[in-house]
Amino acid sequence: MKMSARPHARNAPARQRGSFLLEALIASLIVAFGILGLVGLQARAIQNVDDAQYRSEAAFLANDLIGRMWTWDQTALQADFATGAGTPYTDFRTLVRRRLPGAALKDPTVTVAPRFGDPSMGYEVVITIFWNPPGDVEHNYLTAATVKLN
Repeated sequence: MKMSARPHARNAPARQRGSFLLEALIASLIVAFGILGLVGLQARAIQNVDDAQYRSEAAFLANDLIGRMWTWDQTALQADFATGAGTPYTDFRTLVRRRLPGAALKDPTVTVAPRFGDPSMGYEVVITIFWNPPGDVEHNYLTAATVKLN
């Protein structure tokens, strides 16, 4: 009887030999998913930084154009700055194309209209800038201002 107990005792550890290897493989898999998650977070963070840079660039360009309008001849605002109108608009469009990715796909729009239909009340200006970062959808920045000499 004792002989039958011995072989049975030897077989028990043999069944558990692969459990440590399985635990190591599962641990490696968990670490790999963790690293992939960190890489994904880092990529998203870089994308957010780029997006913030493009938005601030668009805001700067729009505010710069509004600043030039403030110093311009008020009677010539529509003729010079409205979409497709004069040299100031063309210069603005060229600058936007140079500084924002994919901006050449869609030109910025600049609307200049007399406030309440009366030029003496100033002009309502609406500027929309479009850009298309690589591998992303189209973005835009819209700002509105009233331009009037005091």
